[in-house]
Amino acid sequence: MSILLLMVRTRTFDPATALTHAVELFASKGYSETSMEDIVKATGVSRYGLYGTFGNKRELFEQALDRYADSMGKQAFLRLLEPEASLDHIRRIFEGRVDDMCCEGATKGCLFIHTAMELAPRDDDLKDVLQKFMRRMSKLFSIGLESAKEKGEVRKDLDVTAAGELLTSTMFGLVVLGRTGFDRKTLNNIVENTLRAMR
Repeated sequence: MSILLLMVRTRTFDPATALTHAVELFASKGYSETSMEDIVKATGVSRYGLYGTFGNKRELFEQALDRYADSMGKQAFLRLLEPEASLDHIRRIFEGRVDDMCCEGATKGCLFIHTAMELAPRDDDLKDVLQKFMRRMSKLFSIGLESAKEKGEVRKDLDVTAAGELLTSTMFGLVVLGRTGFDRKTLNNIVENTLRAMR
């Protein structure tokens, strides 16, 4: 009877919510520094529930990485696919990222930065995931810049492919600087100078 009750109990949590909490935890602490006990505490889900739904820690981490990539793409970048996309849309993406890094008392990290530094050098599968995500981000920036070029907001000779790669590098560079304590003014200046160079 106790086993049956345990199986029922593991199905009472919302997997999507649990995965969101796991993303936040991995982003804050990284993979190696996050224990299963940390995940149980953060999600409120028993080990049995986590294993039964997501698999082991590595499998949960890979699902968290996929969720993180999807949420960043959908929430921040899809506007760049619209015909009216402009330089202001790109600026707002960066402003949102700076806000995340400079929130009072924030302990947010970047799951991709952690993964790139900690695991990617010795894990080809995760390296491929990161490269795919960064290429997608660069492509979306390039599409947005192409729309901005048509509006005359950036110079006509701008190589939007190279500029998209530059913006992607800047995005991740801001995260590193933000986590090391650089203030909002410094981060905003970096954004503005990067965008100004494209006009």
